[in-house]
Amino acid sequence: MRGVVMKKEMKRFLAGSVAILSLVVAGCSQTTSTSESAKETTQVAAYHKTDVTGPAASFDWNATVDPATYEKVYVETRTKEKSTLNLSELKKAAESLEEKKKTITDKKVLTALSLVDAVFVDQRNFDKVVKAAGASNQEEFFDNFWNGYMVNMLSKLQPPFSNDEVFEYQGEKYPLKVYAPMFFKVNTNALGKAGAYNLEDYKVEGDTVYLKFTAPSIDANQYYMRATYRTDKEEFFEGLRNEHNRLIQENYAKGLNVRFVLQLAALDFKADNYVSLRGMDYLPDTTHYLAIKVDDQGNATMDDTNLANLLQINMRPANNANKVKFK
Repeated sequence: MRGVVMKKEMKRFLAGSVAILSLVVAGCSQTTSTSESAKETTQVAAYHKTDVTGPAASFDWNATVDPATYEKVYVETRTKEKSTLNLSELKKAAESLEEKKKTITDKKVLTALSLVDAVFVDQRNFDKVVKAAGASNQEEFFDNFWNGYMVNMLSKLQPPFSNDEVFEYQGEKYPLKVYAPMFFKVNTNALGKAGAYNLEDYKVEGDTVYLKFTAPSIDANQYYMRATYRTDKEEFFEGLRNEHNRLIQENYAKGLNVRFVLQLAALDFKADNYVSLRGMDYLPDTTHYLAIKVDDQGNATMDDTNLANLLQINMRPANNANKVKFK
């Protein structure tokens, strides 16, 4: 009975916390650029934090997810029985995308599409996105995005918001500035299993390429499902839920941190782990209006507003700014 109650409470917790973050990012636009701030500092050695402890110390920032295949294997939680689903819609979408690309001759458009590919088709090429943001590796990319764009936005919407919050739980300390970027890394991993996207239109104005496309989206409820499957850690997750409910009203930053810790724990804090996308097969249910700068030498750059759109973190500002190009 206790397990059933915990599952119901956990579901309410995660549904509420997902809604909270969605509300936070839905109506806010930021102009501070991660790429601009990164360019101001020239680093000789590769960016890497050496003062982290706990799960963060073994988090492999260089990890990537393999591209999607045209089969999906499901494992029944209790019986461990396996079943295979042929992803015919994904295969059709991937083939259609490749055929459409063959008709495009503008190199700037193809360069811009290569960044979209690096998120939704093959994240082994994610370094293209990292470079476009002015970062040296994934760790710097997600650190800059959180510590710059996200913290600035949350500080305005949820004052006072402190990025220096540290959540201590069962003898471990979880600094928000460390675990928030980790969460956005694994959340982005899920998009790498899309396998395709539907390119609907594109425009080029000088060095700016505007793209309109639809893509699959993350099933945030899967974090809850993963947590409830961990019957060996039922008390661990129930305690996190209780801590979130206690903290979120009095300290938004710390409450948000608890949510990130819970979702990372549901994935065992593994940098190559991910949750499922919505739909049994390919389901492009999210519309992107994206702007990417590409100069005459083929160098691509993206500002934070468009990065937030590409990674499905905060889509409205870029969509509102760019969709006028397609009217």
